[in-house]
Amino acid sequence: MRKHIVIFEAEASGHQMEYIRHLVADLRDRMDVRFTLLTTARAARHKNGERLVRDFGDSLTPRIVSEPSTGHRRFRALGRFLEYQWQMARMAQAGMREIGWDKIDFVLLPHLESIGLLHLGLRRPAFGGKPWATIAVGTRFHHRACGIAGSWRWIDPIQGHFFRRVVGDPTLVRFGTIDPYLPGAASDPKIVYCPDPCPPPVLTDAAQARDAYGLRPGGFVVLVFGVIDRRKCLDVLLDGAARVPEDVDLTVFVAGPQAKDVTGPILQGPAAAALRRAGRLVECDRFIVSGEDIDPASAADAVWVYYEPGFVYSSSVLVRAALLGRPVIVRRKGVVGKQVAENGLGLALDSDSPETVAAALTRLARDPALRSRMGEAGMNTFAGHTPRAFARPITDGILSALG
Repeated sequence: MRKHIVIFEAEASGHQMEYIRHLVADLRDRMDVRFTLLTTARAARHKNGERLVRDFGDSLTPRIVSEPSTGHRRFRALGRFLEYQWQMARMAQAGMREIGWDKIDFVLLPHLESIGLLHLGLRRPAFGGKPWATIAVGTRFHHRACGIAGSWRWIDPIQGHFFRRVVGDPTLVRFGTIDPYLPGAASDPKIVYCPDPCPPPVLTDAAQARDAYGLRPGGFVVLVFGVIDRRKCLDVLLDGAARVPEDVDLTVFVAGPQAKDVTGPILQGPAAAALRRAGRLVECDRFIVSGEDIDPASAADAVWVYYEPGFVYSSSVLVRAALLGRPVIVRRKGVVGKQVAENGLGLALDSDSPETVAAALTRLARDPALRSRMGEAGMNTFAGHTPRAFARPITDGILSALG
């Protein structure tokens, strides 16, 4: 008998739609199933939403649910995001009631944070008594116990309490996480590690890649890529690069769409000006499309994955850089800092000072053997981060629950 799985996702960001894509593809290959994607009109019109429906239209049907027009004063007082999650919980429940609980076999919440631990913990069972599964991206209450450096927050014990409530929901089948340290800290069979998936990277000849992006053929290139926003600490990189000794032939390659309110002042500052005058700063201010554009990492010798102090979660940028065999420079904080330090994937820095950054850049630039060892360690560490490896811990649980 064909099973009906309802997926709730109100946003259309790239990684969330990719998670759905991998889960749907694996389930469709393994069982007779149809999917309803509960979403907003805004997300359905987005290119990511349209692509998902186009690729899986034979088994996946979008169903538009109106976004709540009312808020919640108490949750708003605690934080706007908590109020937003409350609204998403209401929207999900309303959409499933419209479908009819008796017509739903399973509920999939591919992004836990779209509703959040608090609102899921307050609604046990979470989805009308139907079995369900989810994947967490931003859970961090366990970091201190795991020896992960980072700022402790007053809300961490509260998050831990509601995490235990959610995991204790008897209708929860699988609680996935892209954080490799959470399953060991929580010690519950429902909690499974879902390796952050990365499509097989394709590298181009370095000389060809540098020519395509306007980079000099020789020298050491450090890349910062993705959406260039506040999290990427571009100012820290440029301040350090400007202090690298003159005998080190270094170029900073900034590849990706820039958040102008953040990058504007940085790229007009003295460090950027000095690098630009010396021909040591190259920008590609646009989206880089996989499968169409040459991967910027093809032109790079190392990758800057140095996030602002508050970002302490896993990073798909780290996974991609490592699978491409590129050593990284990171802040010694959070999951990224611990993974790099433990596995020897690059240099983990304890300071934002330009001198510290300059020393790290100089060390990597002058030691190709070190770069090679770190690159190989990265490829070995993340070799299992495939779409199938990501999906299976969740889809195995769904298949078991549905018989």
